[in-house]
Amino acid sequence: MSPNDPRGFLYEQKFLLRLVFITMIFLVGILIARFLIPIDIATISVFASSIVGTLLGTYIGGFILKSEKVIDAHSDNFEKKFDTAIDQGKDFIQDITTREPKVVEEAKKEIEEDPEPPKKSARERLKDKGLM
Repeated sequence: MSPNDPRGFLYEQKFLLRLVFITMIFLVGILIARFLIPIDIATISVFASSIVGTLLGTYIGGFILKSEKVIDAHSDNFEKKFDTAIDQGKDFIQDITTREPKVVEEAKKEIEEDPEPPKKSARERLKDKGLM
């Protein structure tokens, strides 16, 4: 491995290489444990579970590291969006508290308009024509 290569023993390796490395590590670990503690505790089940768990852990860890880089790269953009959202929220709240509802505004407009002169009733019109 060259000093400039970002790949580690498990980090950023292909799936097959990760599987081989992890299997060899756990195989050596299980063999040592079997010689030190000769109790059979479903060795194959523990062996398989530990390999699968470690593989999942390496992928989850890689995802967390990559997402952290993305968040750091876009943090300025998030901050600007957050500030504009706060400003818009403040403006919205100010509009709600200071402006009157549309119904009240329309009612005031109707009141301000010149009222129409009262029309003559049907009785008065008939009197004017001399029919009553």
